Amino acid sequence: MKAFAKRIKKVSQGYIQLLNRIPSEPVVNKKYQFDLDPNYLSIILRDGELMVDEVLLQGGEFNNFFFNEYVSTAYERGTAQEYANLAQQSTAYAATQQSVATILLSEPYQLRMALVRARVFEEMKGLSAQVKADMARILTDGIARGLNPREVARNLNEQSGIEIRRANRVARTEITTALRRARMDEADEASEVLNLETRQVHISALSPTTRPNHASRHGKIFTTDEQRDWWARDGNSINCKCSTVTILTDKEGRPYNDTLLNKLKEEKEAMKERGYQWAEE
Repeated sequence: MKAFAKRIKKVSQGYIQLLNRIPSEPVVNKKYQFDLDPNYLSIILRDGELMVDEVLLQGGEFNNFFFNEYVSTAYERGTAQEYANLAQQSTAYAATQQSVATILLSEPYQLRMALVRARVFEEMKGLSAQVKADMARILTDGIARGLNPREVARNLNEQSGIEIRRANRVARTEITTALRRARMDEADEASEVLNLETRQVHISALSPTTRPNHASRHGKIFTTDEQRDWWARDGNSINCKCSTVTILTDKEGRPYNDTLLNKLKEEKEAMKERGYQWAEE
């Protein structure tokens, strides 16, 4: 994601600027001596922490750039997809929810968005804390070892590549999580308000990198609680490309229409022939 790459690079350049604020001179054995005391080091590290928060937590909890530009859009898209899905299956739902716009303006939707916003900001705070810890470690390690300032700067730039990959993993996870969550949230709202019986059909990516325990759920039926619980444990949501589709069922959870389930079963059998690792489990 270009937005994260640009911001992480800005962070690494910021730490290089902090490094340049510390006077240094070459000494014996190609080592460098940095002229700083504990108080000045504390100031440097504090300035680094403030800079990282300014870059990654821009906008604060209620206007964070990542939520506003990416996650909220994904959540709205998921809600629109679920609206189209449920309106096609239920005339009662179609009559009650006349448009996506009415959902987006509703109080239940606004509350759901607030919960997603809070979750995303906590994730961003965690990312910011990790970046601060890693960059401070590279900086102080270079100073302690008496490395050439150019080498320390190079190490900071190299670390930024690691941080970019970590940030991209967070971004992919949060965006797809928002999309899935929006669908299940709207399904739960419909079930509660209209007394609809719904279940979730798990759809795995069935790609070469799909994890076996993800592929095993393909085409199977679960409740929204079961889906949420599964994604919440064992890192199942990290880099997960699985999705979920709501279907109407009877009170025992039996679908009224088996077309989708049969199609997914056939799809999985066909994909198994490609010999991906998940097919061997």
